[in-house]
Amino acid sequence: MTNQVADITDSTQALLEGLIAECHAVIRNDILPLVRSARDLDKCGYLNAITDVMGTAVALADAVGRLRGTAPQPELRQRITVERIQRLSAPEGRGEGENG
Repeated sequence: MTNQVADITDSTQALLEGLIAECHAVIRNDILPLVRSARDLDKCGYLNAITDVMGTAVALADAVGRLRGTAPQPELRQRITVERIQRLSAPEGRGEGENG
């Protein structure tokens, strides 16, 4: 069973690393040449496309890091508030049933 899990982990990691490499290739081979040759008005759209592809690569790199167990672990915080209500006794001479 452990070997099967290791095989799945290795193949998933290899797939994710391949997808990251593909994102890099798309930026380098497809998007950057378009930015260099585009009019100024069109460059904004291409730069947004680069940003989207890089965001995808970052998400994939994070997934690989979590798969390897090297990604920083998120911190979980819990705040608990305890409220205590204590009724004070009535002052002397003002007890219950006294009209005063």
